[in-house]
Amino acid sequence: MGELLRRYWHPIAPAKELRDRRVKPVRLLGEDLVLFRRAGGGHGLVSRSCPHRGTDLSVGWVEDDVLVCPYHGWAFDSAGRCARQPFEEAGPAGGFRDKVGVAAYPTATLGGLVWAYLGPEPAPLLPRFEQFGWSHGFVEIVMTELPCNWFQCHENAVDPVHFEWLHTNGNAVRVNPDTPVYAPRHQNIGFSEFEFGFINQREVQTEYDPSGSFARSSRLADGGILCLWPYSLASGNTFEFRVPVDDEATLNITWQYSVLPDDVQAAMPECDDTPFWYGPLRGSDGRIIVSHTGNQDFAAWIGQGVIADRTREQLGRSDKGITLLRRRFLEAIETVADGGDPPGIVRDQERHTVELPLLNKSIYTEGVPRRAFEEKLAARRKSRLYGIGGYFAVQAGRPAELTDAYERAARITPGSASDQEPEA
Repeated sequence: MGELLRRYWHPIAPAKELRDRRVKPVRLLGEDLVLFRRAGGGHGLVSRSCPHRGTDLSVGWVEDDVLVCPYHGWAFDSAGRCARQPFEEAGPAGGFRDKVGVAAYPTATLGGLVWAYLGPEPAPLLPRFEQFGWSHGFVEIVMTELPCNWFQCHENAVDPVHFEWLHTNGNAVRVNPDTPVYAPRHQNIGFSEFEFGFINQREVQTEYDPSGSFARSSRLADGGILCLWPYSLASGNTFEFRVPVDDEATLNITWQYSVLPDDVQAAMPECDDTPFWYGPLRGSDGRIIVSHTGNQDFAAWIGQGVIADRTREQLGRSDKGITLLRRRFLEAIETVADGGDPPGIVRDQERHTVELPLLNKSIYTEGVPRRAFEEKLAARRKSRLYGIGGYFAVQAGRPAELTDAYERAARITPGSASDQEPEA
């Protein structure tokens, strides 16, 4: 599986974070790395241990375009080459920097994120998914590290029935525990495959437009959200990445696109200006937060154990997407072992920009009619369930200044719709 995952680009940090702090420790696919922003622009990603005495390079600093080890001043460029050895070079031998170096990996920026490629050359193109070019929403990035394996998180992306229970019915109980109003039941689910992943499809008891963007109808053919290679979930409102830190930890990155009314002007922020925040996993009482959609997913994944024991599962009709996903990953592993490219890889420059089969794209590219926006906003205020459907945050803990910025962008009365406090 590790060989398979190294064939893809991985988002590892918000670009704005590296503008502010310049150096950041990163762990990806079980490797301890350090990401740094070069003074001349761009980033470097190198192994974290200095080859001199093994010091952690993430506590060093950037000088010009090189990363300086704080122990003895050895410095390394973004290609992993040793750029200088101050004391050694002052001696009669002139140093030996050509003989030492660190592992280095390519990086790129897209959608406000820094991406890394840890696989063999030649590297594929970083897919430019169309959402990163939309321009009528408020964009923010949410980072949360989870103490569980990435694959049980990703399996959630082909499980439409969980939306009925974990989110809609669970919220109904939280709003009215004595007489909750449950959602219409799922009657059928299906999955269509395309080049970059799977289209979730579902049919419910009645024509039903849920409060989120999971699906806009109950017709099986209409589809819903997308499960993308290697570990992403895409809807109109969010792009979610379950980045493998190692076997027992996942970095969940949510790229949230909160759609704006059609009567306001909006533009995508520059890559380095896309705001970000770290979402809490637990409340002040130590319990896992379940007030928001994303947090509810986290609770379910973590509840399966650090690494889910699939020998104990009793799979049923609702799990057809799970078995499909597992089968496709096993096939992809064999493809890589035979020297081929796995699904979702882009090498043709003409196909660099990737359009996705999402429903009602005009909502996200042109905005929501003001009246519909206000009606949905009123429903959110009444229910206090702001973490659904791209209105406010899909996770708990959004900083007040970001809520204020979104309200200003959407021309909402300031402070009248502030995000709810996290609750267990």
